Amino acid sequence: MLYAEEVIDSICAIVDEEIILESEVSYGIYTMLLETGTRYPTPEKLAELRNQVLEAYITQKILFARAIEETISVETRMVDKELALKLDNLIKQVGSKEKLEEYFGRPMRQIKREMRKGVRDGMLIEKLKQLHMMNVHVYRNEVIDFYREYRDEFPKQQESVALSHILLEIQPSDDARRHAKERIESIYDMLKESADFDSVALEYSDDPSRVDGGRLGFTERNDLVPEYEEVAYELEEGAISEIVESRYGFHIIRLINRQGEKISTQHILVKLSPTDEDRQRIMDEAYELKARIVAGEDFGELAKAYSTDEETADKGGKLDRMILESLPVEFKNPIMLLKEGEVSDPFETSFGIHILKLDERTPERALSLDDDWQTVEQFAMMKKQENRFKKWVDELREDHYVWP
Repeated sequence: MLYAEEVIDSICAIVDEEIILESEVSYGIYTMLLETGTRYPTPEKLAELRNQVLEAYITQKILFARAIEETISVETRMVDKELALKLDNLIKQVGSKEKLEEYFGRPMRQIKREMRKGVRDGMLIEKLKQLHMMNVHVYRNEVIDFYREYRDEFPKQQESVALSHILLEIQPSDDARRHAKERIESIYDMLKESADFDSVALEYSDDPSRVDGGRLGFTERNDLVPEYEEVAYELEEGAISEIVESRYGFHIIRLINRQGEKISTQHILVKLSPTDEDRQRIMDEAYELKARIVAGEDFGELAKAYSTDEETADKGGKLDRMILESLPVEFKNPIMLLKEGEVSDPFETSFGIHILKLDERTPERALSLDDDWQTVEQFAMMKKQENRFKKWVDELREDHYVWP
């Protein structure tokens, strides 16, 4: 089912002097199908989606005109970031850029151009909505009435857990560091002998950007790690830096282009990776800590003394309460074996070696006013804002010519 095979262009709506084409509506339908993972919609589903998309586009035209009247704007870089995120999600859905082009029947540059307008307009409208809804308040009696009316429709409060943890980062040994330094120095020697940067990056870099010659595109200040930016911004166009160390490892940076405060760079990265011996050393330390906890030492005090998680160490390793199902499997599996107050065996994730303590487990339950006032209040606020916004849009619509 390709977008290009489905479109027969014609005018399907007019808002003031703005037209909405059938191609635009079809594009919106197939974008929704892709985002929701719907592969084989029925004719009835397509008709339902067409009505939804067309109505959304009519509303969008009206609200966009209002946003322009109120001189609302959004930053270009924010639009670019949102567009990149949206495109990445769509590419993940289909598997590649080429498949996305095939799905829509048009080149990527055209997809980007059309999608960018939609993203920009959507962000303007969302900002307009926020400005007009910021003075909407919900009162106590409204929350109570809302709860009584909709309590059977509320989602269940999912099973949640309160956890504490000790994190031990796996730091590379001196041997690992020396090996990485030797690798980056040999790569630097190749570049000094006029080797092609793109080819060297493709063959030797540890960064995913190697497939594009190490190119990172245009970035602004604070987009990249400080050590990288400090050197990159000092380079002349076409120049190659000396070896730069960051938390990711060792870099060699080339400045491709500069546009004001934006720079386009490419780099070669040699990661500073722990060895198997480094992992085993930290795992042994973690098992020693668990033995001390089992012997009666306080988990919180040991977390303060040994955990490398700076955000939680001072709090005795305590984490925010979390929904059990939303946890990564590396965390969920050890938790399933624990009773309240028990401590897990050490286990490894991409962050390092963890020891978990299950402080409390709360089973799934229905929302109540006593225990979940803030959550119910938020639902009530959202409903009131939704109703108020719909009423406002209906009033705006009366001031515009809309066909059909």
